[in-house]
Amino acid sequence: MRLILSTRHPRNSTYSTETGKILYKVDKPLKLGHSVATIRKAVDTVNGVWLGDTKLSAPRAKSPFSDPETSEKEDHFPDSDRRSLGSDDQAFADSDSEDEGGPSARNLPALQDQFAFYAQIEFHTFNSTRFRYNSRDVPVSEYFRKEGWSWYGRGRVFTASNGREYRWELGAGDLEMVTNDSSKTKVVRFREHQFGLGSIMKGHPASLDIDPSCEPILDEIIMTFVYCHKLRKDREGSQGNAAQGYGGS
Repeated sequence: MRLILSTRHPRNSTYSTETGKILYKVDKPLKLGHSVATIRKAVDTVNGVWLGDTKLSAPRAKSPFSDPETSEKEDHFPDSDRRSLGSDDQAFADSDSEDEGGPSARNLPALQDQFAFYAQIEFHTFNSTRFRYNSRDVPVSEYFRKEGWSWYGRGRVFTASNGREYRWELGAGDLEMVTNDSSKTKVVRFREHQFGLGSIMKGHPASLDIDPSCEPILDEIIMTFVYCHKLRKDREGSQGNAAQGYGGS
């Protein structure tokens, strides 16, 4: 399945299916000191009574990672990737930075179903960032273990509720999650937002491609993705600043 982000900032965005159904809202208000991202998920309700998680559309018959031609056709985006921004997305589209006081997900009307709290990520600079979910309060240093090496640091490994281990790879390419076994099967890939350049290059919104096998752990994917995306962005910024300092010396 593919989730389309309403902005290019995963910490301030909605996550929708290709049919436009919003499954998650992530909101991180501008705040001095440590910041908190809140994740809300769509739930089914009847007359205000919560029936549980909203049902996902039927999974694709084929994994988005199983076709070897996928990477070769990267520039041929499906129409769903190039959908025009509606009035509900426009509030996000005009904000260039999630930390510049722009509109956030909490300002959007709940257009589908209802949304219930799932998790919070309390980001810290010097202490360990914390996950708060399912009545738990866990530092990321306990939730993840570090393993392997990549361009922006060691991979982050966690054990999902299905009992399997997965690893977020902080490589120089797309941010990806793989199975932490000998196969290292790619199961999640994040594609950054890309601006279009007229007829020269077609743009596309930010999106998450998720293998059908991982749909049962979608909540955990969203929570860990939001954290790992920020971690990687922080590493990118640190390396960029270091390079500028070296060049100016």
